[in-house]
Amino acid sequence: MARKKLILIGGTMGIGKTTIGQYLVAKRLDHAVFLDGDWCWAMHPWVFNEENKAMVLRNIQFLLNSFIANSSFDNIVFVWVMHQQAIIDDLVAGLHGDYDLYSFSLTATEAELTKRFSRDVDAGIRDQTALQGAIDRLKMYQAVKSIKVDVSGRDYPETADIMINEIQKGADR
Repeated sequence: MARKKLILIGGTMGIGKTTIGQYLVAKRLDHAVFLDGDWCWAMHPWVFNEENKAMVLRNIQFLLNSFIANSSFDNIVFVWVMHQQAIIDDLVAGLHGDYDLYSFSLTATEAELTKRFSRDVDAGIRDQTALQGAIDRLKMYQAVKSIKVDVSGRDYPETADIMINEIQKGADR
């Protein structure tokens, strides 16, 4: 029996994590489930403090552990802004069960990120004032232990192909 695959997709705000994660689950992976870490931050007012950070991490770990334990799922896709290795390490430290971990970081040129971000601004999804922070985080992903996937000039099916090929390489080892 094949082991479950836990697929982490990190990347800065606006790079396409949610879209590629949903695409993988809907079109490319069988017996798959999708979780966006931002769902666990959906609060009003949004308060970024140590208590809420710890709560969000526990909630994400609870959901991922539930998916890992559920026999219906072979592939678990989790997306979040994971720009520091410590975020991934803390997340994985609270997970249980038998799974193979695949950690991806989506990267892009500054021009590509700006283009994608601007589309989101035009659609009312993002605020233009957050763009510089997203650009500043781009370079942080180089220090994350993950498979880097440059999405510049690529559509979602092509990005998904790259990720699926990397997962297959890992499964063949």
